[in-house]
Amino acid sequence: MTLRLRLSLLLSVLLLVGLGLFGGLAYLLFIRQQQAQLEDLLQRDLQRLELLTQEVEVGARLVGGNQGALVVQMVSTAGQVVLPFGAGEVLPLATEPTSVSLGGQPLLVASVPWNSPGGAALGTIRVGLALDEALLVRQELLRALLLSGAIIALLALLLGLGLLQRALYPLASLATQARAVDPVRPQLASYQGPDDEVASVAHALNTALEGIRSRQEAERAALAEIAHELAAPLTLVAAHLDRLLAQRPDDVGVSAAHNAAIELLYTSQDLLTLARGELELNLNWEVVDLVAVMQRVAREYPGVTVAVAATAPVAGDVQRLTQLVRNLVRNAVQAAGDPAAVTMRLDAAGETVRLAVVDGGPGIAERDLPRLFERFYSSGQGAGVGLYVAEQLALRHGGRIEVVSALGQGSTFTLVLPTLESQLESN
Repeated sequence: MTLRLRLSLLLSVLLLVGLGLFGGLAYLLFIRQQQAQLEDLLQRDLQRLELLTQEVEVGARLVGGNQGALVVQMVSTAGQVVLPFGAGEVLPLATEPTSVSLGGQPLLVASVPWNSPGGAALGTIRVGLALDEALLVRQELLRALLLSGAIIALLALLLGLGLLQRALYPLASLATQARAVDPVRPQLASYQGPDDEVASVAHALNTALEGIRSRQEAERAALAEIAHELAAPLTLVAAHLDRLLAQRPDDVGVSAAHNAAIELLYTSQDLLTLARGELELNLNWEVVDLVAVMQRVAREYPGVTVAVAATAPVAGDVQRLTQLVRNLVRNAVQAAGDPAAVTMRLDAAGETVRLAVVDGGPGIAERDLPRLFERFYSSGQGAGVGLYVAEQLALRHGGRIEVVSALGQGSTFTLVLPTLESQLESN
């Protein structure tokens, strides 16, 4: 459940509880006030009737203006109704205003002693006030409170959700930027909002990203230093071994040393590519013939077979594409142990060109496949930079690298690139 949904539910619950408490309290206060007014009215009628029995006045009315809602009974000491005004059933005796129901009709009843002008006890004066209208008013009030509460709740909820959406926007924007952070090229997140807890999160995120960038810069500096330290002596060693190999072409030891020096030179080139950030630089776009690239790499690895079924020109940086193909072939040669066990195949289908590098090596374990293109990850051979550089260069050219491998069955790394025609059409 998202934070926005949880806060929305919490806001809805708090709003409904608040409205319920307010409506309930208002309803109870109204009932209390109404009950007090009815009891006061009943007491005044009782006092008036009691006064009339003590001071008889010709023409005085026993029942006042609320005659339709009032029941008055003069009940003798024997319990007989002497003077009934209203309901025929005897009202109960109640010294304090009490709510009762007679014949299905709700009444508020009370009574006072009935004495003669001379002070003799004649019985009781009992008065009942009909509550039908009062209960109807309560029902109307309850319906009005429920309807108005529902309308207020809906409007307040919509307004609250709008304000909540606005309040959470900086956090949502920050989360979107955090998800989009590229670990290789981290960019600081931008925050526009109040100086609150979300601002603290943004500051912490940017501090972490700044630390990553600082560490990457230190890493690149170290890689550049290592690559330079390797490149100078390796170039000298490779040159001497090259001359020595020309003099002794059949010497297996000299040939192996020469190949190892060349491999180390290529590894130092990959390290320099990472250290200088060349994967992030703009490419020198031109029309590239992949067959020429394959033949050039094959000359660097005598014994590698080149097979071309169909071809099509592609757009790219010929130097970077050569580095890409070389890294794939170098990886295959290292895996197979013999250039003769490696084949480069080129085919064109539809809007893509597929350059496959097939080796007869031991294959790759399934657990290693998802991590093949991670930087500095190695399943046993190499420094773990060649395949990473290859994949990054493929992505820069709008392509991808597919891998098919199984233990004991060798591996196939396929570079898939869009044709020049498809790129021109898409642009």
